[in-house]
Amino acid sequence: MYPLESKIENQTFVLNHIEEKLKSHGFVIGPNWDFDHGSFDLLMANDHGYQYLRLPFKVSSGSLDMDGAVIQFKTPYLLTHVYNKGLDDNIGLEGNATASINQFQEPIEADANVPGKYQKKGREILKLVESYLT
Repeated sequence: MYPLESKIENQTFVLNHIEEKLKSHGFVIGPNWDFDHGSFDLLMANDHGYQYLRLPFKVSSGSLDMDGAVIQFKTPYLLTHVYNKGLDDNIGLEGNATASINQFQEPIEADANVPGKYQKKGREILKLVESYLT
């Protein structure tokens, strides 16, 4: 994980107002959301692992499943996941339903070092995000 300083940190926004802006630039709601927190994730590249820019937030009013929810951004960061290639060795130990969904191996490194070129790219993308959100 590589934290980034940002003008959006601690800023509050109505989720409905910024969600479409972020999605139109390739961001998606990250998989680890709950009613009181979440993140917008952007896959920057998938060489030498998956390179993400993550914009984490907490809900300061309402909940993520409600119109008008207000979010407050936390410190943005870059994240690298390095995965094994191929099928998961544990498929034979799981049931058919689970194996049909989870075919791929666990990451070699879930929080690997972020290569320098992606640190630079992440900072550039974050500057663009700041310009269309603030």
